[in-house]
Amino acid sequence: MSNYEMVIWLEIHIKLNSKTKLFCACKNEQKFDEIKPNTNICPVCTWQPWALPVLQEEPLQKWVKLWLALNCKINKFSNFDRKSYFYPDLPMWYQITQLFHPTNVEWEVKFFINDYSEEKSVKIQQAHIEADAWKTIHENWKAYLDYNRAATPLVEIVTYPDFRSEEEVIEFLKELQRIVRFNNVGDADLEKGQMRVDVNISIREKWNKQFWTRVELKNMNSFSAIRRAIQHEFKRQVKLVGLGKEVEQETRWWNDVKWSSYTMRSKEDALDYRYFPEPDLPPLELSDDFINEQKKQVVKSSFERAKMYKEKYWFHKEFITPLISDLEISNYFERLVNDWIKPKNAAKWIVTILLRYLNNDNIHISSLNFSYNDFLALLKKEQDGEILHPQAKDVFKEMYSSGRNPQEIIEEKWYKAQDDSELENMIKNVLNENSEAVQDIKDWKMKAIWFLVWQIMKKSQWKANPAKAKDMILKIINW
Repeated sequence: MSNYEMVIWLEIHIKLNSKTKLFCACKNEQKFDEIKPNTNICPVCTWQPWALPVLQEEPLQKWVKLWLALNCKINKFSNFDRKSYFYPDLPMWYQITQLFHPTNVEWEVKFFINDYSEEKSVKIQQAHIEADAWKTIHENWKAYLDYNRAATPLVEIVTYPDFRSEEEVIEFLKELQRIVRFNNVGDADLEKGQMRVDVNISIREKWNKQFWTRVELKNMNSFSAIRRAIQHEFKRQVKLVGLGKEVEQETRWWNDVKWSSYTMRSKEDALDYRYFPEPDLPPLELSDDFINEQKKQVVKSSFERAKMYKEKYWFHKEFITPLISDLEISNYFERLVNDWIKPKNAAKWIVTILLRYLNNDNIHISSLNFSYNDFLALLKKEQDGEILHPQAKDVFKEMYSSGRNPQEIIEEKWYKAQDDSELENMIKNVLNENSEAVQDIKDWKMKAIWFLVWQIMKKSQWKANPAKAKDMILKIINW
């Protein structure tokens, strides 16, 4: 297999989380399995002969906001098109989409691979918004039709064949998912069908630039399933070529339980969809004010944040990955740094302590019992040496469970650190009691200093700051 490389491109569908559907005011609820079938419907989304589609404002806002977050070029003038094909999940035998004059063009997604050591970018071939189809439910040898999903806003993204490994695919999809979530345009949950990914894969000899026959893979609802499917298909195609057989152009259904795929249907290079301009919708014209208003709401991408954490703070993946996993986590960290908490201290507290508590209880950072200012006050007390790290962790535990003020907990537990004059007197007494250890330090036997620090910690009932005690010892003995 070392003589071959994989060539991959993706077809991705992402549900927008607008309150309304794309062309009517019906609710755009995402949890289709939890609502009664055919609840959120009207003559428009069931395509009654006399009903006409009307583009809704919120889906349009989220749609444009997503393209801006992806740094694409926005066309102020665009059109909707009608894509005609016959399939059981289309109530009107056509789909309203964009082809000839889409709203967005010319863009790419940047992301990291190899544990943030290498940057990669993938260009997008096309991206547009379209109306989703209805849902067909097969039970008891019958087909039931649920229109709740019909005409909900769906973004379709097709990449160029820029991927050469399953890792690149996964990291690209994670970055795209974070962009969608950070900007609150969708949930992009693979397991719930809010983000659907079809993988097109072919192989070729590494020295050959010619594309070979491609195979499309469907039915993958997790990143791990996508990874396994790509690995399996690469090996399958290499094996076929090695046996002198041809790879057939087809669509295959991935079975993640059996880690295998099987043929769904053959796939032609192009289908006659009979595209033509949608007659029931006028051309779309976006004003500068509308575009600028959406641009104001776009947030810094996780790629930009990861790049800053890596280059400015010298963080590795142990800190970067959890910090960019959620927008509020990332904002929480950056707010602490802006409030003069050292970046490494802030990251360590969030990643190793705060997130551990949140993950154990399966809650979000927005549900914390205590305020941001209380957390900031605790970290400042530790950073200024007023309390030790073990004590700060103990205070945090109480804050997390009760929501109480850190100062109140510190005073209750007698954790308040000693002032410098009190600590200096204590150190002088310890030095007088341990003259041999003092002489060892002067003779460069540095293990003795930790013996003295240990004595001071015991005398202070573990309230002294060991780093400060060490510095004061060396200063007092003029070493």
